[in-house]
Amino acid sequence: MKNIFTIFIISLFCFTSCDQKEQARTQTHQDLMDKLGKPTKEIKTIGILLYDGYTTLDAMGPYQVLSEMMGTKVFFVSKQTGMVATMNGMKVEVTRSFADTDSLDVLVIPGGFRETYQAARDTAILNWIRKIDATTTYTASVCTGAWILEATGLIKDKQVTTHWWGKTYLREKGVNVQDKRWVRDGKYWTSAGVTAGMDMCLAMVADIRGEKFAKTAMLDLEYDPKPPFAGGSEHNTDKEIVDIMRQMYDMGMERVINPTAQSVIVLTTDIDPVCHMSVAAGHADAVRYKNDVYGFCSHMCKESFVKDPKRFLSKK
Repeated sequence: MKNIFTIFIISLFCFTSCDQKEQARTQTHQDLMDKLGKPTKEIKTIGILLYDGYTTLDAMGPYQVLSEMMGTKVFFVSKQTGMVATMNGMKVEVTRSFADTDSLDVLVIPGGFRETYQAARDTAILNWIRKIDATTTYTASVCTGAWILEATGLIKDKQVTTHWWGKTYLREKGVNVQDKRWVRDGKYWTSAGVTAGMDMCLAMVADIRGEKFAKTAMLDLEYDPKPPFAGGSEHNTDKEIVDIMRQMYDMGMERVINPTAQSVIVLTTDIDPVCHMSVAAGHADAVRYKNDVYGFCSHMCKESFVKDPKRFLSKK
């Protein structure tokens, strides 16, 4: 009996000691967090809208950056739950839909190309964004996601930015487009193309948690960009390259904006074999090769394929 009592005392001591150690660790962690600054805003839920054809890093970059804010839930939302494919065909399983997402503290809208243009005309998407915007502290877009945001009417008379090629589209809509990496106008945040979404989200983290916390997030991500050479902007890239890219974008969008009547063509794959963009929503040109039919986002991609099909098919 004495041995049992002894074991009980020792166990009680161990449990008490372990509990005290855990409390000490928790307290130490909280002390460290307090040194980084306390939140100025309560941000509990961040939803990133996904739709077929979005640009991967437009969504994944903000997801990674915003997830640095511990205690904040960051998740993807789409019209329906299930698999959603990026512009390049990568699939992500989304477990939150419009039906079960009535409010968010932050909404992020990524961009893309063809499907983004179509999403900007999707009544269900636009109505859901308007509904969610009524609850948000911030509503943001990355790259051509600003096309969708513009279609909601929420950024009328606001200063915004978007992908360098997509700026003309917004200016023709009468939007006040700024030539900046990211822009904040009230609760609305917009970024330039793709990678700029990470910069915008770091600025957003700083607004929520302070600059010290944002710098801690940058260190955690080792975010210290140093490109191998100058470029990445229409202002620091050779004019010839900018002109080529502009023509490719123009030709790629030509069929979407001005569709022409033609017989229905069944493609072997919904990925352009040259640039790997999705052509599920429509293709600018197509060619038959060895009993397979390939669609292309532009005539330029088709011409490259025709010259050397094996070169592109060997990459599959």
